[in-house]
Amino acid sequence: MEKKISLRVSDEDLEIIDSFIARHDFSNRSSFLRKAALEYINRHSIRKDETEVPSKITLPKKIKNIVHYLIAVGHFDNWETAIQQLVKKGILTEDLKELKKQYEVIGEMSNRVENILDVEKTSEKKYMQK
Repeated sequence: MEKKISLRVSDEDLEIIDSFIARHDFSNRSSFLRKAALEYINRHSIRKDETEVPSKITLPKKIKNIVHYLIAVGHFDNWETAIQQLVKKGILTEDLKELKKQYEVIGEMSNRVENILDVEKTSEKKYMQK
């Protein structure tokens, strides 16, 4: 079932819309506005699969892990923007090696923190038992 909605548009904007409709394959304003609204929603919606590497892209596992980490920490929003920005910057192998080093350093720091927390938990248990 279709619902009718009202939309206020300036004369200038309506001229632009009508001109676009005349040059493209839309039967009327409603079909154009419906398609435009749905396309806008689709483009700006965050999909569940955006945190995973697209299947069409093949990258070495280490690079996938680095980019996945950068997405997880918020450096990139998703794989699409990561790939776009990396390509725009013309990322070099040296840049990827540097990112890998940073990723490895963070991983080592994380492991050290985990070890310290484990030692503290063990120490607390020993003191509580005595």
